[in-house]
Amino acid sequence: MLGTRGVVLRAGGRQFTRVLSGLNPSEGSPDQCSGPMVATRSLSSEAPPQGPRVPPASGATMPDTEASYPTLEKLGLIAAEHVRIKDPAKVEELVNTIISGGFSRLQLVVDFDFTLTRVHMGGQRCHCSWGIMDNSPDMPEYYREEANQLLAKYYPIEVDPKMTEEEKIPYMVEWYQKIHDLLVKCSIKQASIEGMVSASSARLRDGSEELCQKLHRAGVPVLVLSAGMGDVLEQVLRHFKVYTDNVKVVSNFFKYNDQGIMVGFKGSLIHMFNKNEDAIHSSDYFEKLQNRTNVILMGDSLGDIKMALGVPQPSSVLKIGFLNDKIVERLPAFMDNFDIVLLDDQTMDVANSIVDLLK
Repeated sequence: MLGTRGVVLRAGGRQFTRVLSGLNPSEGSPDQCSGPMVATRSLSSEAPPQGPRVPPASGATMPDTEASYPTLEKLGLIAAEHVRIKDPAKVEELVNTIISGGFSRLQLVVDFDFTLTRVHMGGQRCHCSWGIMDNSPDMPEYYREEANQLLAKYYPIEVDPKMTEEEKIPYMVEWYQKIHDLLVKCSIKQASIEGMVSASSARLRDGSEELCQKLHRAGVPVLVLSAGMGDVLEQVLRHFKVYTDNVKVVSNFFKYNDQGIMVGFKGSLIHMFNKNEDAIHSSDYFEKLQNRTNVILMGDSLGDIKMALGVPQPSSVLKIGFLNDKIVERLPAFMDNFDIVLLDDQTMDVANSIVDLLK
């Protein structure tokens, strides 16, 4: 059952891709939640996940010890072994701009699965939003069987390093559409989603609830942008009492008939590669927040860095990346795209420490 510290917020993200408990494809990361994945094994049958190998800090990835970065040092980011910063001078400036702007100029744009939620806890892998439904006994067995067949076909394409993002997109759209059709066949009851969430192993990163509370008290807008299932994400937010009036969720939402049975999806498809193109960026959401030019963006995939592209004339966009798996292989690309990279960090300590300096 979910504990007092649970899942939440990551409605934002490439997370139509879900890494489910027990799934370990031959390619890619079992910790990712990035394509419509399904696991047929339960968490209880898994060996406890091993912590990812964290590469030692080197001069190429950590700041010059002779330079002075007082704010980063105050935040404890210089000496932390699990933190990587490629350009500390840039990050020092970004953080100082955010701090000096205060709460009135701040907004957050965040991914959900494995960004606001934990990847693992107590030796077991936690469910992402797709995992909540995929591992529920309320779902028919044929759903898992057919979804795994689609996974075997499309997941290698998603992680193929030789294909460009543009080449992958048509296949990802096709994958999602087939999963959508499969979900419709399952006749999911709207009333069953609450039970699925309550019975899942999803958990918030330590400190997520505190962060949400601080942002709510300060009236800071939080956009949760996810390629997952919005109905599940919203229920998670409600379950942990963090779906407050400052939080907006943009995701793939179910459409129900008069009997409360899922019959399709609303609006346009959001997938892991179009977070800069979905409805939120063509709406007036960011325009209404045009005075909030300081942004903290958090995600766990390279596709997440696009989430704040709709912010008009941003003063400071601090991109925090959670690198959960395949750390050695993926670290260079993460450091090239995120300002701060956190290696297998299951907390919200960095975001909380920055917010604590604001007034």
